[in-house]
Amino acid sequence: MFTFRKHMASKIVQVIFCMGMLLNGQYIFAQNDVQLSQQLFSRINYNPAATGLSEDLNFYLLARQQWVGFKNAPQTIVLNGSTFVPWTRSGWGFSVVGDMLGHQQSVNPKITYAYHIPFMRSKSSLSLGLSAGVLYKTTDGASLVYENPTDPNRLYQVESGVKPDFDFGLEYNSKHISVGTSVTHLGNAFDNKIDESSPHFYAYARGMIDLSQKWQLTPAFSWHNSKTVQQFEANAIVFYKKVFWVGASYRVEESIVALLGAYITPNIMLGYSYDYNAGNNLSAYSQGSHEIMLSVRIPQPQKTRKASRMRECTHEWW
Repeated sequence: MFTFRKHMASKIVQVIFCMGMLLNGQYIFAQNDVQLSQQLFSRINYNPAATGLSEDLNFYLLARQQWVGFKNAPQTIVLNGSTFVPWTRSGWGFSVVGDMLGHQQSVNPKITYAYHIPFMRSKSSLSLGLSAGVLYKTTDGASLVYENPTDPNRLYQVESGVKPDFDFGLEYNSKHISVGTSVTHLGNAFDNKIDESSPHFYAYARGMIDLSQKWQLTPAFSWHNSKTVQQFEANAIVFYKKVFWVGASYRVEESIVALLGAYITPNIMLGYSYDYNAGNNLSAYSQGSHEIMLSVRIPQPQKTRKASRMRECTHEWW
């Protein structure tokens, strides 16, 4: 009985997905930003203002397997890189997000830029960021199975499309706090198609609290909004001597997340998170979602500025 229910739930998810693609006959760019559990360690794929928080070369790789147990469940790969170039007073970087959802795949490469305004007296800074790239999508129509073979919106072959994509953001960083806001997919702001990826809005705040000389607590809150999604999240991570960390997150009416990680070397971080579906009907059928994160910092000699204490704690991310 459980196997049958799981099979039916999987079919329902696939049907809803196909309906969303075919709505109004325009399916190529229907898109919501991927939701990541370890996003706090590298934010530039949704806020370009976080680009270049240190002069070191920073690289971030994340792999996410969502809704384990479902056939064709979503899979995501994120690759980011950035650095600060002193003579331009700016951060420069790149972000690539690859997303696989059922019979649809997308790739979203972007160049990211942030101009940094320092405030010497308060030892803080404000950065303004902009990213530009493209969103490429493809749908394998030949592999779709239709209940109605005469459906006029039926796809018979592989369909693909590409369009420009832009993001903008602000971020303020000081010794103990980081606050930011951003909007993604600005290219769709004036598009009235109901299935286009509408602009996504983000806001977040994170802090660092010294519990002792060895322990630090980093609480964080975030908000995400689009036409189809409004999400609130709260999390807290405890760091021990820059050796390892443990933490937890709660997404309202969606999931509970456990996080842990460690510094393999002073410049290499490895992290893992597990999402348990809570407050929705997926918990009876899905085995949750998994993420693995790898971050590498390549120190640069002759730095012209010292990173804030927050940034030093987790490479560039604070």
